[in-house]
Amino acid sequence: MKLTFNWLKEFVAFKATPAKLAELLTMAGLEVESLVPLQEEREGPQDWLVEIAVTPNRGDCLGIAGIAREVSALSGAKLLVPQTIPPKNAPSLDQRIGIKIEAPRLCARYSARIVDGVGVAPSPAWIRFRLESCGIRPINNIVDITNYVMIETGQPLHAFDLDRLPARKIVVRPAREQVKFTTLDGVERELATDDLLICDGEVPVALAGVMGGVDSEVGAETRSVLLESANFDPTTIRRTAKRLALHSEASHRFERGVDPEGTLAALDRAVDLMSKHSAGTPAAGVADRYPRKPKTATLWLREERIEKLLGVRVDAKEAVNLLRSLGLDTRRVEKQKRIRVVAQARRPDLSREIDLIEEIARLHGYEQIPTTLPPLRAGGRNDDRLAWERRLHSFLAGEGFAEVINLPFTTENLNRSFPGLWDHAPTPIAVMNPLAKENAEMRLSLLPGLIENLRLNLAQKAEYFYAYHLGKTFRAGPEGESEERQCLAGLMYGARPRLGLRHGEAATAGFLDCKGLVEGILDLLHVQAPATWPVEAIGILHPGRAAALHLAGRKLGRLGQMHLDVCDAFGLPPFVAFELDFDGLLEYAPRQIAVRSLPRFPSAERDFAVVVDRDFPSRQIVDWIKNRGETLVEGVSVFDQYMGPPIPESKKSLAYKVSYRAEDRTLTDGEINSLHQTLVGQIGQLFGAQLRS
Repeated sequence: MKLTFNWLKEFVAFKATPAKLAELLTMAGLEVESLVPLQEEREGPQDWLVEIAVTPNRGDCLGIAGIAREVSALSGAKLLVPQTIPPKNAPSLDQRIGIKIEAPRLCARYSARIVDGVGVAPSPAWIRFRLESCGIRPINNIVDITNYVMIETGQPLHAFDLDRLPARKIVVRPAREQVKFTTLDGVERELATDDLLICDGEVPVALAGVMGGVDSEVGAETRSVLLESANFDPTTIRRTAKRLALHSEASHRFERGVDPEGTLAALDRAVDLMSKHSAGTPAAGVADRYPRKPKTATLWLREERIEKLLGVRVDAKEAVNLLRSLGLDTRRVEKQKRIRVVAQARRPDLSREIDLIEEIARLHGYEQIPTTLPPLRAGGRNDDRLAWERRLHSFLAGEGFAEVINLPFTTENLNRSFPGLWDHAPTPIAVMNPLAKENAEMRLSLLPGLIENLRLNLAQKAEYFYAYHLGKTFRAGPEGESEERQCLAGLMYGARPRLGLRHGEAATAGFLDCKGLVEGILDLLHVQAPATWPVEAIGILHPGRAAALHLAGRKLGRLGQMHLDVCDAFGLPPFVAFELDFDGLLEYAPRQIAVRSLPRFPSAERDFAVVVDRDFPSRQIVDWIKNRGETLVEGVSVFDQYMGPPIPESKKSLAYKVSYRAEDRTLTDGEINSLHQTLVGQIGQLFGAQLRS
């Protein structure tokens, strides 16, 4: 919102300096982004351009009148009312122009006045100066006055050449079958069926709340002007302006909400200026259709809640005066120790008790609220999930991984190529109002974001890239409801440089490095369920260098080298990646980690090697031994795999180490050898394995 300091003083008797004004507004939540000195003419009065960052919920401050009300409430300065020409009571205007609103939900109010005998000419220098200072290009006195009043009141206006409206009937309706419309900028635009139009009978003359049409614009030959002052649905205007990429000063205000009670005041102000600067004669009467008046809501503010939430005492009388200074109908009910406030249409952001308390805090002064430390609670329940996440972040940082956080939006093609860890064929969730047209869906997988991170890093000549993302993925459920799942994905490219005492050239990260990292994550989480790594056909991963992660028969992840076709599609060299269902992994993480004392008696180890088929999973024998229930078997692991002579081509040799220990005694060689031979014999019979000597 841009305005000049001297212009603002025509609405409020503010005596302090522009710098004081900037400080006052900024401390009240209306941040002044810049204060630039101006001079209207060579010897004209000194002025300043004030640029204010207005939050989207404060549409009432997109006009000088709204800013003046804030300044008055903050400083106590008196509000001033600019001169207007109210309409004379006469039925003549309804005889000259008809108004019909076919969509009351989209147009709450439509008001109009007529000015005859206007002379279209350049605006006075002071009007042009103020408009140009606010970033609006002057056109002529009629159009400039509509923009001038819009900046003053926050109510957008539009001027039609009345002689170019032959039907003399304004109809407000959705476009329906209307396909194309040429706006004032001369561009023919494709309309959607729900775009709101202003029509002269059946002929469109304006795109409601956004821009007028070229066929009814005010020109040098214009003699009678129809002034429009309306109130349109913010959502409809925002959707139309965004889809057509047609952002205007009017749409900017309508999108944030305009007071429907202010249409007539803006008309009267514009008519007054036109009568002075265009030699026009205001026609008697006004056309006003108001089919959807806003319902006034009554808010109740409990006096004790003010101090409880703000941490500072504000007297009830002071609270009433502060709210009244904003023009709110406020009354204190002493017996109930409550304050009654009637909400107004110009302040739709005030809908709850907490909103009123925020207004009191702003006007009382944030700087008067003392800085105190929040109270600390002793004890309480720990957040187990947060604790696991912190351990995971620490672990991956120690492994040399950088954390990335990507937006959850992606393209339809990437969702089709990367379905994530969802079962079957997941249905993506469409974004109703995407930030970009191509990112119109919520992501099914975290990997596309990491791949884009890799691409950007390689473009900056990075020699290696190790990164992870802990975030949510989304899909639509069978009933259309949204489902979320917390996942962990990581990407490894290149060879990390060796640091410290380690020498030699580092190896490029491969499948085994990726699998080892995932196993480290399982150990970090103390996952107690047996993990298996079946080879599955995963479309995005290399068929011979990929595996899935199963815990207790449940698929919770996948890892491996990215498929060469995927690398070629992104223009990337080969790399490895993993994606895990973090929510699923936490189901197998213990709530409490149990510890036990060191064993009193020594362990003994025995090795054996077997020849099996090449596609035989080594984990199968490990799981069988662990699940056998033998109390003397402490642990088992694979320590070697061999393929080559004298082993047949279709076979491989697997070597295992078994650890034996008793809790109450030292095992003898006879006990160990007998148990070990029985174990190895059963493995040979059960799995068809040949024992190697």
